[in-house]
Amino acid sequence: MKTWIKFGLINAFLGLVIGIYLALTAIGDGYSVFAIGAPIAAFLTGCLFWKLMVKEKSSRRRVVFTGILTGIFSHYLTFVLINIGANICYWTTGNCTDSFGEPPANFFMMLGGAFIFSFFSLVFFGWLTVAYAIVTGLILKRMENKTNVA
Repeated sequence: MKTWIKFGLINAFLGLVIGIYLALTAIGDGYSVFAIGAPIAAFLTGCLFWKLMVKEKSSRRRVVFTGILTGIFSHYLTFVLINIGANICYWTTGNCTDSFGEPPANFFMMLGGAFIFSFFSLVFFGWLTVAYAIVTGLILKRMENKTNVA
């Protein structure tokens, strides 16, 4: 399996854990969508940034930067994906409204709103997602270098 896929899958695991934690502990309804959106976002950002930034002879600094980007941008993408899912649900079923019965935000409004939601998400979980992505990246890169030596 390619290293960039491993990096995405390992980050998706943390996204799943955090998503389940939110679904179980958050007050209110609708937080279960984080168990779907967070792992998908972590997988996509992890794969994308690893594929674009980490080359065979990349430095540790580049791997650390990749982990930082993955840990931060996965939060933003989580909220965008959740909004896309809510809009598809609303268009097809008429469900997935907010607490006042209003439809979800349109996609262009959510592009900006996701920054605000991401800020608060990063405050609570960013320290964990960034550190996890950095450590995971360094471990994978070390394992990759050891297998390439032989």
